[in-house]
Amino acid sequence: MTLAKQINKWYQAGEHQETVNAILNMAEMEVTDNLIEDLAVAYNNLGQYQKAVEALKNTGFQNRTSPHWHYCMGYALYYAAMDSPGFKKQKALLEGAFHAFSCALKLQPEKNLAHECREFLSWIEDDLQKPDSPPYDMEQEGGFVCSILFSTPWFDTEKFAEDFHRDWSLPITPTDTLQPDHAGPKHPSAVGKTSPSLLFSVDGMDAILTLIPSPVPGHEARDAAMCNYLWPNASKVVNNHRAHLIISVLGPETSLISRGLLLVKLAATCCLQLPAIGVFTGPAVYQIGLYRNLASVIKNGRLPVFNWVWLGLYKTERGYGGYTYGLNLFGKDEIEVVDSPVKPNRLRAFLASAASCVLEDYAVFEEGDHIDFSGHENLSVTFSQGVALRGKTIKISYT
Repeated sequence: MTLAKQINKWYQAGEHQETVNAILNMAEMEVTDNLIEDLAVAYNNLGQYQKAVEALKNTGFQNRTSPHWHYCMGYALYYAAMDSPGFKKQKALLEGAFHAFSCALKLQPEKNLAHECREFLSWIEDDLQKPDSPPYDMEQEGGFVCSILFSTPWFDTEKFAEDFHRDWSLPITPTDTLQPDHAGPKHPSAVGKTSPSLLFSVDGMDAILTLIPSPVPGHEARDAAMCNYLWPNASKVVNNHRAHLIISVLGPETSLISRGLLLVKLAATCCLQLPAIGVFTGPAVYQIGLYRNLASVIKNGRLPVFNWVWLGLYKTERGYGGYTYGLNLFGKDEIEVVDSPVKPNRLRAFLASAASCVLEDYAVFEEGDHIDFSGHENLSVTFSQGVALRGKTIKISYT
């Protein structure tokens, strides 16, 4: 009997621990991605949901194109949420489960699996809107907007449509195009290459691309360029911009993650426009090439965390400080490290791990926690007024 048939026999008999034992006792080189997915299913059936999540994260990209992979992830996150006593942690896990089941449906699963995904989505919507907890409002947090800085006021809509399909294999459904003389909507087939505004839909979300034939007002773009310590010539390049393309994504019926993904896809494709010289998002301006490279992780089933979240660094009297900027778009608390003696590159790596943990692993850091994180033990967590940011932020002691 093959191992696959034996695992199926154990599954039918409810002997899930046998599956776990068999796979964990195999040599690492013999454990395929499909076996890891079988391991995750066994963990789910044993009620060990966090182990299931960790197992699924260790599978390759090919598995992440399967609706069953996303279903298993959604199942693990949903029941992990049910086991979570804290509302913030439960909400984060439920949002992750909602995204996973939605992804499974987009991949057109077989009928029974699709029915289960829809059932879970219905339960999640009910759980997130219970009267004894804050209402789940997916429009509440996310202002998904960025700008592409252009050296000249020229936006080639035909090139954009071709590039977008080539980049992401996604169709664009035109809604209308706005003309500068406000003469009313005009069908995109009749639009010239330099139309100032384009409105279309992708995967149930509306996108608006608007070309402004003038620089970003004031000194916002220049100041943002100065924030990018990874791009020494940023200010000099940004001073040459003469126009900017504003990209906005709307979609109240879709998740914040889905809208964030679409924004990054659109911006990355717009980087291929000939006049494009920088991406102005959050508090910084990114290099065109860097932004596209960071966005490419989407094609491997990963989240573009570093297109969304800027990692700020600054010098203090006692060392260095650092912060995240962008987690708030997803309804998460920003993270700060204050007066750390570690070198800037280590501090940045720590903040990168923390941001990834929040967005990819649905972690929630709360006041009074002591966490083992990123190779460091017993790090204390507080929640107080921000030092480098407005409002309250999570502070993690990293020394």
